[in-house]
Amino acid sequence: MEIRNLKNITTEELLSVFNRSFSDYVVPFHLSLEQLELKIEAEGIDMELSAGTFESEKLVGFILSAEKEENGKRSIYNAGTGIIPEFRGHGLVRKMYDAMLPVFKERKADILILEVIVGNDPAIRAYENLGFKIMRKLLCFNGIVNVEKQNPEVEIKDMEDFQWDLFQSFWDIEPSWQSSVPVLGKIRKECRILGAYVNGLLVGYVIYNPKARKVYQIAVDKKYRKQGVGAELFRRVGHLFEGQTVSVNNAEDTSEHTAAFLKTAAGLENRVSQFEMEKEI
Repeated sequence: MEIRNLKNITTEELLSVFNRSFSDYVVPFHLSLEQLELKIEAEGIDMELSAGTFESEKLVGFILSAEKEENGKRSIYNAGTGIIPEFRGHGLVRKMYDAMLPVFKERKADILILEVIVGNDPAIRAYENLGFKIMRKLLCFNGIVNVEKQNPEVEIKDMEDFQWDLFQSFWDIEPSWQSSVPVLGKIRKECRILGAYVNGLLVGYVIYNPKARKVYQIAVDKKYRKQGVGAELFRRVGHLFEGQTVSVNNAEDTSEHTAAFLKTAAGLENRVSQFEMEKEI
């Protein structure tokens, strides 16, 4: 058995092992080749930072990794860990992390980050044994946007680029990895930005990926909340997706306003929650 990075692995080979690994997961799911390619691009997965376990040159397990630098810290994000069923129980996750740690240190990484589904107790215990600590709980929503009534006082317009200084003044919480400023900066071409204006003043925005049908960020100026601004942004997103399912991942559970809005105003459901875990290198 050998552990090395995934730079020479084809996406087709990774897809086969990915789907076998998650076929009996606590929330089973299956990706198409296009969906896996979108994930790799959208999350900035770096195959040279990603680990694979090989048995007779066949991939049997992996840790997909991405990297970012923000607020003076360099982080390595676990974008997915999978082991095919017949190779579980051999400590491969620990062995892959141990094998990649010198690479992470060479990149001058400060911290390792991952997300694990609430209720997946074996995985949570395994990561805690590796030194990871639970930092916060994140709520994942999806469904068909159900906002019908238009708010004529709110004008929705396309925006050319991120206005982070203003956007961040609307925040209550820090976005998780997939929705963070450095990650969205890398996938700007895949994103669309809508601004909400009242009397010509920008008071809210939404950033989403039309291909993946995923909303990365939505925020409204505190002075303009509960006035239908967020609902109008979601009404436009729902209209653009033409009745297809939309996902909004990793809303921090401490932001009761956001969770209540996504459920009651946007009509989405919180079907899955995750713990964000971290380990200092």
